[in-house]
Amino acid sequence: DSSSGKIVGGPHIQARGSGIDDNAFAGVTPKIQEALDKSAQDGVMEPHQLQQMVRRTVGKWVSDTYRRRPMILPVVVEV
Repeated sequence: DSSSGKIVGGPHIQARGSGIDDNAFAGVTPKIQEALDKSAQDGVMEPHQLQQMVRRTVGKWVSDTYRRRPMILPVVVEV
């Protein structure tokens, strides 16, 4: 929600062509929510900045967990 900075719908992850099962990404969901909460506390509300933050968070998690560097396309929908 753009006025309160709260997440209205949780992060939805779709993995395509990575060879990693969609269910395996359940471990990164709390990290995304923590990063979004921290961004809201810091006053970051710009969708592009939120997309970059999500890309960095997911990229680091995938790299650390699976030693892969997939293309990550975050989409932030403002409500």
